[in-house]
Amino acid sequence: MLKKIFFYPALFILCWMYAIHFNDIDYDFWARIAVGKIFFQTGTILNNDIFSYTPTKEWIDHEWGSGVIFYFLGDKFGDTGLLLFKVTLFFTVLFIITRIIKLQNPEPDAHKNILFYFFIILAVFFGIGHTVRCQLFTFTLFTLWLYTLERVRRGETGLLWIMPATMLIWANFHGGFVSGIGLLLMYGVGEFLNKKPFLRYFLILIPSSLVTLINPYGFKYLEYIFFATTMDRSGIGEWKMTNLLESWKEWYSLKIVILIAVISIIFYFWKKRPEFREIDKVKFILLGVTLYLAISHIKHQAFFVISAAVFSYHDFYAIFNETGNYLKTKLGKTASGIMYGLDLTKNAVIYTAIVAAGIVFIRYTPLMAVIPVNKFPLGSVEFVRQNELKGNLLTIFHWGSYAAWKLYPNCLIALDGRFEEVYPLSTFYEVGGFMSYFDAPEINYEWDNILKKYHTDIIIMGTYSDKQMKAFNAMNKKKEWEMVYRDFISAVFVRKKDLKDNYIKPEIDPLRALNEKYETKLNFY
Repeated sequence: MLKKIFFYPALFILCWMYAIHFNDIDYDFWARIAVGKIFFQTGTILNNDIFSYTPTKEWIDHEWGSGVIFYFLGDKFGDTGLLLFKVTLFFTVLFIITRIIKLQNPEPDAHKNILFYFFIILAVFFGIGHTVRCQLFTFTLFTLWLYTLERVRRGETGLLWIMPATMLIWANFHGGFVSGIGLLLMYGVGEFLNKKPFLRYFLILIPSSLVTLINPYGFKYLEYIFFATTMDRSGIGEWKMTNLLESWKEWYSLKIVILIAVISIIFYFWKKRPEFREIDKVKFILLGVTLYLAISHIKHQAFFVISAAVFSYHDFYAIFNETGNYLKTKLGKTASGIMYGLDLTKNAVIYTAIVAAGIVFIRYTPLMAVIPVNKFPLGSVEFVRQNELKGNLLTIFHWGSYAAWKLYPNCLIALDGRFEEVYPLSTFYEVGGFMSYFDAPEINYEWDNILKKYHTDIIIMGTYSDKQMKAFNAMNKKKEWEMVYRDFISAVFVRKKDLKDNYIKPEIDPLRALNEKYETKLNFY
């Protein structure tokens, strides 16, 4: 009874608490809402960059639809709209997972062990609930497709239309739509190996793939997607390998899910040992491929967590169920009553704790998206804005989008997080080399090459790491440049010939929202 009444409210509360507690803004969010704003102003999607002074390529924006949604929500509903949207998609992913698990065992409440989903939330959170990002759409639609394909496997072939219909949205919201193509291929191959009907998956792949051509860029969009999915991004944190051999605290939730999956697989094979040929090939292909993706790139961990949640749940809990049934048989009715009472008490404690914590959290935690002062150069950007400095602005890769959103059209940037969409790779390395000074003469003899190559009027440098401090100190020695502002995370340099007599020095108070000074409605701390 407790599970029936409180399971989904408790699941929603857990999603709410994590998604609202971690409420800071992603580095690339600013470029996305800039696209959305331009769309609402002009009714068009840009084919060429307008924010940069360095050379750019034709702009193929594979996330333009996400930008339209994000800007609309932020503009019309502020922080509340953006955060509730994130919570909604986060919960939707978990809800769909529960429905897939229920497909596998229709017994009432067999899919409602809340502690299991707690670990899934922890493991999947980095990819889905941590911040407002375009990949929210990919993981939501990936889970929806997984649910649809599981129903198709059970004979509901009429649902296959969902794939091309949702692909129209997916392909215009995030490049992760290729995971949907991969999902159809894995199901087709798996069902072929299962010696079950498989052609339907390859046939629906045709319209699902053709639909991706319905985008603002036509076939060029697919050319870009191929380039983007095959390029080396090892220099970007979320595209690095997941090191499972680090300390237990690193990716501990992912390790727990992997352990659950391994235990489940062992038990699954133990149950299937008399009829080994009947193992579900789809299950193991999906788990194997997504685990490879999760280890290859941090960014892809959520694919494995979703797949493991779907295909490990019942095998994992079957261990406890069989153990419980064995004890009931051996110990009799009295022991069965005691075990039932303990299970009821456990559920009462867990659901009471979740609901109580949720009520307190919702009551005292505002719906406020934040721009952390230790993540963005708030003071430096505000200095440039208040003093109406104009010209070409060079800053760190991650800060480019924020600077462009706040300072365009007075300032153009050198580079931002759209680097594979807009810029040649050489610009990425030139900006990275300038902002991170290396103790290597063979590298640093052209440390400031980007200043010689492109005229730059303003520089916002980082001052929070050893390499950045070395670059900052080297910049301080340049006679033609003068530092005019500095705080604990960044500093502003301008050319000495452009110096003014008096500058306004902004005060960035972490405890006070300065909405009146900013174009967006987002707060910061």
